[in-house]
Amino acid sequence: MPSFDVARIGPDGRAVIAGRAAPGAKVVLLDGGKEIASGVADARGEWVIIVQEPSLTPGQHELRVIQHIEGRAPVTSDQVVVAIVPQPPSAAAPGTAPAAKEETLVMISPPSGPARLVQPPSAAGVPRSGDLVISTVDYDDRGYATISGQAAPGTTVRAYINDKIVAEGVAGADGRWRLAPANPIEQGKHTLRIDRIAADGKPVARLELLFERVAVPPPASGDRKRLYVVRGDNLWNIARAHYGDGWHHTKIFNANKEQIRDPDLIYPGQVFSLPKVE
Repeated sequence: MPSFDVARIGPDGRAVIAGRAAPGAKVVLLDGGKEIASGVADARGEWVIIVQEPSLTPGQHELRVIQHIEGRAPVTSDQVVVAIVPQPPSAAAPGTAPAAKEETLVMISPPSGPARLVQPPSAAGVPRSGDLVISTVDYDDRGYATISGQAAPGTTVRAYINDKIVAEGVAGADGRWRLAPANPIEQGKHTLRIDRIAADGKPVARLELLFERVAVPPPASGDRKRLYVVRGDNLWNIARAHYGDGWHHTKIFNANKEQIRDPDLIYPGQVFSLPKVE
């Protein structure tokens, strides 16, 4: 039975939909009964479909997938992804602030029981609290992680994973901070918390971010890191954070072409390989 695992849909209607089906099966994505995109499940039965051109229009959409295997009857998913894409913000009148940019509401409805909210609406484009920002979360094949972001220059930043302190550091003169927990992160879902600490030792700003360390086969070179894309990431900022120069974004793009169709369009939850720069 084909099923959905992930549904990431941006406020512009561009989407990354992933799930499971029979290995090698053709998977067709339907929007209200109309075919809009398709893909093929790999040897592990995992599939990813990117909806980009055309994107989903503003309004409500009901997405299902159909599994096609030669010589067998098509099988339709019991699950339904319900997505409500917001209307584009209207132009603000002169002298007034522009309307807040809403995000897409996405829910997955199982065969029985209540629907599950997987992408709540939020006006926040980047995880932040005041001047505290999370930029990147990455890990190597053994689970050793690096977390980077920005805060007020010279302030102390402390990282927690599942409410346990794992690293602490100080933002540099440019406001950038970078933390590397000493112990590897186990596979599975985790809660990352970042606190900005005042001089008296009390937190004065806080961020929380859910992320997952997924089992990713090691790259052929065996020496690349993995990066978990968070909300607000782009290839230029990732390259600047990891290589010190945003111009190296092309190396990340070239190493992950199977996932990145448009270098200006990456999605939270994607996992990229970070090659070494000579």
